[in-house]
Amino acid sequence: MDRTAGAASMSKSSRQGAAKHIDLDRTIERAQTYHRKGQFADAERHYRMALAQDPANAGILRLMGVLAHEARRNDRAIEMLQRALDVDPDYSTAHRNLAHVFALEGKNLDALHHYCEAARLDPTDINALIEAARLQSDGLGNYEAALATYDQGLISAPNDARLHRGRGKMLAEMDRPDEAIAAMAEAGRLAPDDGVVAYHQGTILARFGHAQEAAEAFERAAKLNPDDTETWIAYGNALAAIKEKQKAVDALSRAIELTPDAAIAYTNIGNILADEAMLEEAIGAHLRAIDLAPALYQSYVNLGSALQTACRPQEALPAYQKAAELNPGHDGILWNLALCLLSVGRLEGWDIYGFGFSSGQRKPMRPFPGLLWEGQDLKGKTIMIWREQGVGDDLRFSTVIPDMIAEAGHVIVETEPRLVDLYQRSWPEATVRAEQGRATGLGNYPEEEIDFDYTAPAGIAASLRRRTLDTFPKRSRPLVACPEKRADARAWLDSLGQGPKVGLTWRSGMRNPVRNIFATDLQDWIRLQEIEGLKLISLQFGNPQDEIREAAEKHGLTIHEMPGVDTHNDLDGTAALTAELDFATGLWNAAAEMTGALGMPGLFYMPAHHPMQIGTGTLPWHPTLQIYPVMPGFNRSELLGRILSDARILLAARRV
Repeated sequence: MDRTAGAASMSKSSRQGAAKHIDLDRTIERAQTYHRKGQFADAERHYRMALAQDPANAGILRLMGVLAHEARRNDRAIEMLQRALDVDPDYSTAHRNLAHVFALEGKNLDALHHYCEAARLDPTDINALIEAARLQSDGLGNYEAALATYDQGLISAPNDARLHRGRGKMLAEMDRPDEAIAAMAEAGRLAPDDGVVAYHQGTILARFGHAQEAAEAFERAAKLNPDDTETWIAYGNALAAIKEKQKAVDALSRAIELTPDAAIAYTNIGNILADEAMLEEAIGAHLRAIDLAPALYQSYVNLGSALQTACRPQEALPAYQKAAELNPGHDGILWNLALCLLSVGRLEGWDIYGFGFSSGQRKPMRPFPGLLWEGQDLKGKTIMIWREQGVGDDLRFSTVIPDMIAEAGHVIVETEPRLVDLYQRSWPEATVRAEQGRATGLGNYPEEEIDFDYTAPAGIAASLRRRTLDTFPKRSRPLVACPEKRADARAWLDSLGQGPKVGLTWRSGMRNPVRNIFATDLQDWIRLQEIEGLKLISLQFGNPQDEIREAAEKHGLTIHEMPGVDTHNDLDGTAALTAELDFATGLWNAAAEMTGALGMPGLFYMPAHHPMQIGTGTLPWHPTLQIYPVMPGFNRSELLGRILSDARILLAARRV
């Protein structure tokens, strides 16, 4: 706050008072000297002496208000500053000082009024306008008003980078990305050496998905403010987003050098390590963050996630619970907690499963206000069930559709086009149609086209009908593959010669270090050829032709692919092929879900303690599948030995 009280900053009445009292200036100078030295008692004594000489001196009253504020006596500060304004209502500096104190006291409306008055009385006081805009946005959440205030400032100061920066932040809050980015670019042009501008430019670019440009902006900010910890943290996060993992760790490590107790930097390093499947190191980084900042909820979330990935949900659970305690109602925390509860067999996880949508982790988000099914009686009612997540999730949750058909007057199923024919054939009494992504809450589903009483995503429907383990079917109603396509598959399989025909999938359709923890290589499955005459049939998604060719050339392993069947796009043909196999085996993925949904036998391994195992070590959704839970670092040879042994037993039983 401004302490000066010379002629330039004193009001007209103050200068007149000074002219009447020849010792007044000297007394004020002594008071200000004591004030600058922090000798508040002596300063106040001299201000009082000056005020006794000129009781209507607004400048002295203002200085006494500033002194009271610096002495942490804000009630007294407000009193003296208001007295100054009673004497001189047009004293702009006093308005600005009073606004500052009111803002610190949380009296945002009063502060806003006085900042606006200061700016009105002195149009060159851009600082007052900027503070008014900050109050409008940060204090009152009125981004439109703040934007208007920044625009007002640009009339008199069009080249003030701070105003353009503020405009950019407000436009970002109003979800106007192109304008926000343009405003921040203008701020950067006007202040190319301002690290704060570069930092906020990076923040907005990152927010709207411009990851590469964001990293470049944060790099400039780090060069301009090399000792700013927050800048290095933001730079590290941006580098991680563009997969520059080692540079990201270096940037976050620099933040730790600057601020050794920067807990958020440690937990962000932990996230990078977890993404690289370095789980023990990640867990250590998150625990260090918790040691440094026990109230930082993000560290507990990240620790829980690393432990969950490491198949250790019993340890993850208290981490998520602590995070939820620190930040109640956080959608992402509740979603993670739901999965963890299911992982340890606590089906109350279903109660908060819906937070997967509000947290953005489950998609598509299709809001239907007033139409969401929450377990109401469906007798004589029509319910529309719609697909969520990928093919594997949809196939798993499809096992609840027969329950819905039995309960409801009519069932409509909306799924992706690749599954429509398979589903319609399987449930002829239902209506199955391709999804369009529409929802009443999105404004693109006209009321006159609504042909159902209730609706629910498939996972929510399943959560309401699989409340205990005994509600999972002991014998499911399988999907029905196309008879004509089954005949074609049978003919092709017969052309391969005698011997069992076994479907194989060995990795996820998506590849990354974490998924690779549980992947196998094709050559790992060569032991299955110990079964006389066995033919391996590819059910693998994701263009496996090069892997199949390499396995044949290097290891003598033959994997057959059915001509004309694209296991990714032709799901009806894949279902027909799967239905004609003796069994399927490999890594649990969408092909495994297809096998189970068809009621076919399968021997599949998957991460231990997965939420969809519901704490059972099996997949209760699919009674015909035998599951082999594995931990990170599992012994592939041992796993394949178990599967080979069980495959012999399964084939022997099928021959009986």
